[in-house]
Amino acid sequence: MIPIPIQLGPLSGLDFPCPNAVATVVMTHGIGLGPWMFEPWVATFTAWNLRVVALTMPGHRPGDDVGGVTVQASADALAQALGALSPAQGPEKIVLLGHSMSGLVAQVVAARPDMQKLRGVVLVCPTPPGQIRVVPTLQQLGHLAPMVPVARGRTVRPSLAAYTSLGMNRMSAEEAEKAWMQSVPWPPALAIDLVRRPHVEATLLTMPVLVAIGLHDKVFPWQKTRLLGDLYEAVVWRYDDLGHMPTLEPGGVRMAVDVAKWCLEPTRPQVIESEGFGPSEGIGHLLRRARRGELMKKRSAYGQKKAAR
Repeated sequence: MIPIPIQLGPLSGLDFPCPNAVATVVMTHGIGLGPWMFEPWVATFTAWNLRVVALTMPGHRPGDDVGGVTVQASADALAQALGALSPAQGPEKIVLLGHSMSGLVAQVVAARPDMQKLRGVVLVCPTPPGQIRVVPTLQQLGHLAPMVPVARGRTVRPSLAAYTSLGMNRMSAEEAEKAWMQSVPWPPALAIDLVRRPHVEATLLTMPVLVAIGLHDKVFPWQKTRLLGDLYEAVVWRYDDLGHMPTLEPGGVRMAVDVAKWCLEPTRPQVIESEGFGPSEGIGHLLRRARRGELMKKRSAYGQKKAAR
């Protein structure tokens, strides 16, 4: 399918039209990447009557001024882009999908009052917000050392070895190198933001949320990203053959099919657990109490899709 270049407010991207589309899925990429990473998923989504719009995030085009690119600035630009798209289709027909860095940006956007009519939000291997504690592994720290110039405001492009070891560990060497060649330097303030990770007001996300994660994700371990299920009362699916880049990995089409089906009819968790199961172990325990009071039965974010495991 030949994409059509599109300009939505401050963001450009690729539009993959679908004549019988019942909804539009706006896809946003991780730091240093681009809309090209979603092309392997396009055929799957259009087959399920979903239009795909893949956007280039701020600071990721040649010649972009990267000085002021932060998570909040990216969220503001994305909100404007969605606003430019919605008059033609209505926000209730738009699903926002964010991968990695843009997963955090999508959470910030979805918490805005003018975005709460979104049909749904999909977080693919997302960067968790600040309220989820993440400690870098020794492997990550070893690859972060060359990123020190970022703190001085300089753009840095991680090495192929860093990408292959962490984000592209489930791809072949040839495919990983091909993807790395298309990557761009990281905007410094944005990279620092991903270390600090701003908090997100979880109670403001009123639309259904899906979290799709890989067992072999070495950027943000699944044990951390699954906690977004508690935080947002989200459906959580874990794929045991995938890592951090499911759109480019051999088994990623299975996730694409599942996500496309969910985008048609976004749902909330359906599994019910008792208070005695121990939801207090999750970070969303107090949020659930605030939403539902002292109910004996509460929604669970886990056990949603055995077929996905």
